[in-house]
Amino acid sequence: MTVKHLILWRHAEAEVLQHGASDLARPLTKKGHKQAKQMAAWLKKYAPKQTYVLVSPATRTQETVEYWGEDWQPDSRLSPERPIDPILHMLDSSPFDSVMLVGHQPWMGELAARCLGLPEGQISIKKGAIWWLRLPKAGPPYKLYSVQSPDLID
Repeated sequence: MTVKHLILWRHAEAEVLQHGASDLARPLTKKGHKQAKQMAAWLKKYAPKQTYVLVSPATRTQETVEYWGEDWQPDSRLSPERPIDPILHMLDSSPFDSVMLVGHQPWMGELAARCLGLPEGQISIKKGAIWWLRLPKAGPPYKLYSVQSPDLID
């Protein structure tokens, strides 16, 4: 992989899915907006300045990343319940050193586990949390650089 910094940002807390409603249309709760704002402030302080940001087309992910700014692109490969192989392919061919993906469980936890060289399965990534993986000079697997949760940032 050519991506040296891979930042995985799970969407913040969203409204409960109502019967007959679209999962993609679920907005953030008031708490979710607070979580997103806190994490975006942390990211603006610490993330590499030239970070390419891809976001799921779901409302909750787009509302989460809006606190980061306007420099992001929606990507259907990051939709809920998507397989990770297209995401891995995208990362393998990315020209960017630093990429942030804003999305969902379970694919986000599966991607983290795979990138860290863990056995098949997934890592539980908390809503609103960021997992920052860095690629060592020696190559894969990635190393865990930082995990941040909105509950820990004030």
